[in-house]
Amino acid sequence: MKRFASILALIILALPAFPQQPFEERIDVNAVLLDVIVTDSKGNQILGLTKDDFIVQENGVPQEIESLDYLTNRQLLDSREGNAPFQVERVHEDRYFLFFFDKPEDRGALIDQLNHARQAVRSFVREQMKDTDHVAIVGHDVRLKIYTDFTTDKARIEKALDDSAKFGKGQLVPSGDGPSILRNLDPDRLVDETGTVYQALDLLGHSLRPIRARKNLLIFSPGIADIHEVVRNGMILDRSRHVDPMLQSLNASNVTVYAAQLQRQIDPSINATPAFHQRLTELADSTGGRYFQFNTSFKPVVQTVEKTNSGYYLVTYRARKPRGEKGFQKVDVKVKNPEFRVTARSGYEYGG
Repeated sequence: MKRFASILALIILALPAFPQQPFEERIDVNAVLLDVIVTDSKGNQILGLTKDDFIVQENGVPQEIESLDYLTNRQLLDSREGNAPFQVERVHEDRYFLFFFDKPEDRGALIDQLNHARQAVRSFVREQMKDTDHVAIVGHDVRLKIYTDFTTDKARIEKALDDSAKFGKGQLVPSGDGPSILRNLDPDRLVDETGTVYQALDLLGHSLRPIRARKNLLIFSPGIADIHEVVRNGMILDRSRHVDPMLQSLNASNVTVYAAQLQRQIDPSINATPAFHQRLTELADSTGGRYFQFNTSFKPVVQTVEKTNSGYYLVTYRARKPRGEKGFQKVDVKVKNPEFRVTARSGYEYGG
C-alpha cells in the first residue's frame, strides 16, 4: 500500500505544470464630483483652500483628489482678483436654483402659504438674483410639471411663477441651447412615471446629472408621503420603494435639497405629527441641505439658501468600482483644519 502511494506521488510530480491564467478583475473608473461648503464656527465661508486641504474617504480609504474648483457669485470676493487667495481662473460664477412647489390635491388647501412662497421667490428674482444665476420653476400636482427650464431671463421666471399657481401642463420641450432639465428628461417618463413626489424628484435628479455644478432645490411642501406608505399614530412606519432611488438620484447629480414646510405653527397637531416632517427632514439631511419648518414668512428662507450658496468648492476624484455592480457609496469629506465646518452630501450612486 505504501509502495502504491509512493508511485502515485511520483506520477503527480511528473505531470506537466499548466500555467495559471491571471485573474483579471474588470473595473470601471468614474469621475466623482462632490460639492462642499466650508465655514468657520460663525458660518462665514472659508476661501482660498486647495485640494491639499481636503480629506476624502470611501470606507475609510483616502481618495486622491484630482481637481478642486471654487464656484461663487463673487459676492464673497472683497478684494481685487489679483490679490484673491486662490487661483481666479478656477473660479466659476454660474449658480443653479430650482424652486419646487408641492401642491396639495385640494386646490384650496394652503393656497395663501403657496402664494407667500411664490412671492418670496419673486423677491429673490427681483432683488438678489445675479446675471449668472440659472433658475427653474417646477412643481407637482398629479405629476411633475416644468413651468420654466433653467433660464437667466427674469421676465420668463416671473411668468412661470404665475403659471405654477395654475394646474396646467407645464413645458414638455426645452427652449434655447443653455443648461436644461427638459433636454435630458424622457417626456414619457415625465407624463407617466411621476405620479408621486418621490418619483418626480428621482426623475429631476437624473435629468440634472449632466450639469457639472451644485444644484440647489428648494421645495415648498406640506410634507411628503406615498399613498402606499403606512401612517400610524402620526408617523410613517414603512418606506416606499421610491424613496431610496430618489435620494441616490439626487446625490448622484449633486442636488442639494432645502425643504420649507408650508404649514404654520398655529395648529399644534402639526408639531406633534412626525409624518409632516419625516421625509422633508430626510431629504435635506441626506443631500447636505436644510429643513425649515413653521415659517411665518418664506423670504428669510430663500435669502438663507441664496447666502449659503454664495460660494462652494467642487471636489473631483476618480473611483474604482467592479464593472457591472450597482450601489450607493458613502463618502466622508473633511478638511485638515479641525476648526472648520464642512457641509457635503453623504455619497453617490454608481453603476447606474
